[in-house]
Amino acid sequence: MRTQVKLILRRIARLAMRNPDRLWQHYVLALSVFLSLILAMYWLNTSVRARGIVATDGIEASNDQVLRVQSILDNAEQLNLQNIDAIADYNMSISQFEIAHFALHKALSGQADDRATQDQRIRSFTDLARNMTAGPTDTRGVTLQQMHALYDPGGLLDDLLMVAPLIAKQLEAETAFFTQLQKLLFGVSALVVLIEALFVFWPAQYAVQTAYIKMKRQTNVLRRSQTRLTQVNRRLKHLVNHHPLTELPNRTSLEAFLETAIRNQKSADWQLYLVGIDDFKTINDMLGHAYGDALLIAVSRALKGCVDYDDIVAHVGSDEFVLTSAEAAPAVLRRIKDALKAAFDVKGRRISIHASIGHVAIGTQVRAPMHIVADAATALQFAKSEGGDRTQEFTQDLRQDSHLMQKMQFDLREAIEKGEIEPWFQPQVRLSDGKLHGAEVLARWRHPTRGLIMPDVFLPAAQRAGLMIELDHAVWKSAMALAYEWQISKVWHPVISLNAAPDTISDPQLIERFLLALRLSGLEADQVVIEVLETTLINGNDDMAAINIDSLAECGIALELDDFGTGYASLAKLIQLPLAGLKLDRSLIAPLPDRAADSVVRAILALASELGLHVVAEGVELATQAAHLNDRGCGVGQGYGFGRPMPAKEFAIWLALNAAKSVHAEQEMPVVAHRT
Repeated sequence: MRTQVKLILRRIARLAMRNPDRLWQHYVLALSVFLSLILAMYWLNTSVRARGIVATDGIEASNDQVLRVQSILDNAEQLNLQNIDAIADYNMSISQFEIAHFALHKALSGQADDRATQDQRIRSFTDLARNMTAGPTDTRGVTLQQMHALYDPGGLLDDLLMVAPLIAKQLEAETAFFTQLQKLLFGVSALVVLIEALFVFWPAQYAVQTAYIKMKRQTNVLRRSQTRLTQVNRRLKHLVNHHPLTELPNRTSLEAFLETAIRNQKSADWQLYLVGIDDFKTINDMLGHAYGDALLIAVSRALKGCVDYDDIVAHVGSDEFVLTSAEAAPAVLRRIKDALKAAFDVKGRRISIHASIGHVAIGTQVRAPMHIVADAATALQFAKSEGGDRTQEFTQDLRQDSHLMQKMQFDLREAIEKGEIEPWFQPQVRLSDGKLHGAEVLARWRHPTRGLIMPDVFLPAAQRAGLMIELDHAVWKSAMALAYEWQISKVWHPVISLNAAPDTISDPQLIERFLLALRLSGLEADQVVIEVLETTLINGNDDMAAINIDSLAECGIALELDDFGTGYASLAKLIQLPLAGLKLDRSLIAPLPDRAADSVVRAILALASELGLHVVAEGVELATQAAHLNDRGCGVGQGYGFGRPMPAKEFAIWLALNAAKSVHAEQEMPVVAHRT
């Protein structure tokens, strides 16, 4: 029941407050009602008071008439006409009687029904009273008798005595009327106020109370939101200046710190150290990003203890940290190396890392802080390019080399688009009969101004610029097109070996792009061999590389493990991957027929035989080496003894001369400018 009442009241409130902008009109109406009630009460009270005064005057006039009539009769009985003063008093009494009668008429206001008869009697009485002095003396007795006849009970006396009760009754009736009118006004006013209260004031109060409660709730919500916003702003401010993972100052904080130090001349003896974890991507790929993140946190904690509290340790890259210190560089470098030397316990696993460090003197010269970090990055990149786990101080020569490397990276991108990267071919010969087995495709850059650039110069630039995938595909496409031309011209039925960089083998689009290029070239799958570096199997821990290798084998593409013997590939890798052959690195071939080297080669050849893998020996330059390898069961030889790498036109001439005959290695070491 209470719920229904509340629901009805709410509906009334919504209905009444449909136009809240008109609420002032209701307040004006209520105020008008109250003012009207006050004015009406004032008027009624004034009217009642006035009527009471008139009634009082009437009663007094009625009583005065009775007294005056009695006085006139008394004076009439004792009238002495010779006494002038008595006559004057007598006439004055008559006049005062008439005045009292006039006041009585005013009090009655015409309410007495016998007013005309009464007036006639009074008029007759006063006429007889005046005749007492004006008429003959012998008639005064008769006149006095007539006056008594008019005045005696049943006459004028009764008329005069009944006036006062009549006036009192009239006053009572009027008072009752005014009282009823007053109650009616009170009732109407109360009804109007009740209606206003029910349909206006209470809904307004309800709406105001509801709005107040809602506003109070919103205020509490806003207060809580403000608290949360303050916390979020504090957190955002922290995130702007700190790395979200390690909570170390980030690049922005480092820049502000260095600017302040340089401006205040505090950096005169400071060194900035940029520490980069070697092969951190391998850790992420092999163990997962959760382990990689945990490792970064552990490294950040270790680096904090390498400098004083007033120095800075900042996290400026995915696996790069910056430290500053005024101590001597050897001492700081030693502490950093010692801090990172022991294996880190990460999520129950022991992870060992190596780190490269580039460092630079900050000095007091005014320059942008990020230029200082860039110099340290140049030194760090040089340390990593030298094999990692090294320290390198920045010098101007490094900057010059860095600028040259950056320019080469820029030029290399344009060179790939313009087709300046050429495929060169080096023949591979069967050692048993000297017949041409195939050719390895090698990349050369024919620069428009610098001339021919060898791979050992531009491949590092391609790797840093992330261009190895595009470079490999460009070389492959050109080489397969040239090979098909030699096939249709019946110069040679080609079998070419294509080198694949680790990035290329791990490319998710490798299969689609390679198979499309192969189909467009016109070659068959058995005419192409993909050479995979042994280091790819060791360091390429991502699943994509293994998937691509399996997919290529399923498509009929033979895969060879290049530079075998330099990367210490595990036997498990040889068993797991669908390899077709091995390529012995030139470092194993050069000492032959040395006994120690021969022992290693024989072991590898025996292993390959057991696994069903054919073997290609690189770096064969002498006939004695070729004969020795043939005796040990090696199938194919490649090297300067059979032919150096040649551009397409020159290799076409070599094919025309040697493709149909046996090729034998030189008896003496050939003199060449490059062996790449």
